Amino acid sequence: MMIIITGTPGTGKTSVTESLKEDFDAQYISINSLLEDYDLNLGIDETRGYKIVDTEKMIPIVDTIKEESKKNIIIFEGHLAQDYPNADLVIVLRCNPDVLKERLSTRNWKEAKIHENVSAEILGICTDESYEIYGDNVQELDSSDRSVNELKNEIIKIINHEVTYPVGEIDYLSEYFSYL
Repeated sequence: MMIIITGTPGTGKTSVTESLKEDFDAQYISINSLLEDYDLNLGIDETRGYKIVDTEKMIPIVDTIKEESKKNIIIFEGHLAQDYPNADLVIVLRCNPDVLKERLSTRNWKEAKIHENVSAEILGICTDESYEIYGDNVQELDSSDRSVNELKNEIIKIINHEVTYPVGEIDYLSEYFSYL
């Protein structure tokens, strides 16, 4: 089973994945590691300050890792992981825009980059992109007021089919529309 953990930067993807590694037996793939290990960086978007990821080159690499894995579960973590089209489940971490803005302000990012990411969260961009590819195989989990350990436990429950967090339960647009 291939599971993607994605979401806007600052929602907790890397932290919860690191916590999962401690006691959940799976193979882990990080988009950041792929960038470095397989030279998927096409450069820097100077306006936004982002690395440009060669997602077309990424897909066959992840396919190969998936085929060669000896683990029953593979977790692929990263902001663009939802661009990989061959997973079984996508978990989108969501975060209240006020909390997200606070988290991102600790990253030494330009205000424009913070605003763009908070706006993307308000609009549910990662959920929308995931849903376009995976439909009802997408779950949304709110990370706003959960600890990393609580998020990890909820993700394990999702994987084990003990709980569901269907798309559409989290909506920040009506409350935060004026931010856009």
